[in-house]
Amino acid sequence: MISNTQLQEEQPIESYLGDNKEYWEKGYEAPNVDHHTFRFFGRILKPEFGLPEHNEKLLDFGCGQGAAVNFFHMNGFNAYGVDISEKDISIARSRFSHIKNKFTICNADPKVQTNYGTEKNYSVITAFQSLYYFSEPDFNIVMGRIYDQLVPGGVFFATMMGIQSTEFYDNSKSTDDEWLRKVDFSNSRVDVKNYYMFFVKDERDLVDKFKMFKPVHIGYYSAKLRSDEGDGFHYTFCGVK
Repeated sequence: MISNTQLQEEQPIESYLGDNKEYWEKGYEAPNVDHHTFRFFGRILKPEFGLPEHNEKLLDFGCGQGAAVNFFHMNGFNAYGVDISEKDISIARSRFSHIKNKFTICNADPKVQTNYGTEKNYSVITAFQSLYYFSEPDFNIVMGRIYDQLVPGGVFFATMMGIQSTEFYDNSKSTDDEWLRKVDFSNSRVDVKNYYMFFVKDERDLVDKFKMFKPVHIGYYSAKLRSDEGDGFHYTFCGVK
């Protein structure tokens, strides 16, 4: 028998893609590149792989307002960005008008999105805090697309929220999907409602989710800047096709 407590905690997810897209259409103000982007470039991509060498193609999946795409462009890549947020892509095209044709709106539903950006031949694909908003079947579709668009020997780098992220995990509830949790919380900075995501349990779980790639580096980052928020713990994964 299912208890009343379980019924209260479990949330339906029929419209999770629409709910997540609605949240991201609010926009995410980020005019500057974040630390995990330039550290990936400076600590791994350039010294270990010698990239870029010949203006290699790079895709930033979930590029938001485009700061990372511009950063990689300024550092010698033929960089592209895709995102589901029409608002953020519009801001990216305006803010970085010199590469405005490199930004593309993608469908929130990966089942109807055949490719991201250009069709293939990316040497590097990055996904900064953008892959944990999908159900398991949809996540697998996305990863299949990403894998197919990466050249053999290409580099894949992703950051994934772990269960250690108290800000989000402690404010989430289970749903009728074993993979996704529903997040609801608000403070003076953010108002998160009807937001669906999954959380990585540990390094083994991280490697398993990206098992199509050969792991090269596993890491993490965490920061707590406000007393009313958690630490936003994220794992980092670098792998090669």
